[in-house]
Amino acid sequence: MPFFEVEPGVNIAYQDRGSGRPIVFVHGWGGSGDAWDLQVLDLADRYRCITVDLRGHGDSDKPWGRYDYAMFCRDLQALMTGLDLEDVTLVGWSMGGHIGLKYALTVGDPVTRLVITGSGPRFYAAPDAPYGTPEDQVQGLIDAVRTARTETIAGLYGNNFHRTDLAATRDWFIQIGWKVPAFVGVTSFEALIAEDLRADLSKITVPVGVFAGRHDQIWDPRWSEEVAAKVPGARLTYFENSGHVAFIEDRDEWNAELGKFIEETTQP
Repeated sequence: MPFFEVEPGVNIAYQDRGSGRPIVFVHGWGGSGDAWDLQVLDLADRYRCITVDLRGHGDSDKPWGRYDYAMFCRDLQALMTGLDLEDVTLVGWSMGGHIGLKYALTVGDPVTRLVITGSGPRFYAAPDAPYGTPEDQVQGLIDAVRTARTETIAGLYGNNFHRTDLAATRDWFIQIGWKVPAFVGVTSFEALIAEDLRADLSKITVPVGVFAGRHDQIWDPRWSEEVAAKVPGARLTYFENSGHVAFIEDRDEWNAELGKFIEETTQP
């Protein structure tokens, strides 16, 4: 697996396969670039598919410290610049989609379109948005990662799936999550909780595709609906047989919608 030095002494792992317009895939909390294995298989014949392990995740370096969205965005920008990428479609799942929104708002280039799946501008409920994880349960989730990392990851990833015929895939996702150290899990989850991007959604100028599993039990789909309502021109697509991992559970439809979105938002 190749590595890219995003800052002195810190390397992140990535894979670069296929050719064509580049797609950079960003996984969710506790995940890795391996989550996108089926997208690479299905799409690399016509797109350049770049999967990345965020710092602290997968095979990337895991230096001690706090992990926040500004750092993840800097790392992604460094990788895309280092690979001389242009006209990038940034695809983010769950926390990766949340980071993608942050990237579009704070960095921009070389991303020219964004797709988020199982994600939104905020994770938990608010007084003016009574959906998502209840506010009084958020600290409990953080504490659970701190005190029972292994069991908490197993429980969260077990709830990713709506279909009941993908037990082996669910178990594989759990094993990926176990590679994340507790200090990375805690601080990156705290960063996820801290980011509320609702007020700035109207400032996003790139085309945004919003993909949501109808039965998502992790990131309430109504947060996806809020992105679609507030980002100018954003497109919302629901996947009817999916939970949090629509790109796995409704793979063919999800991949087709991604390709359609890229082609329809590409300047001639």
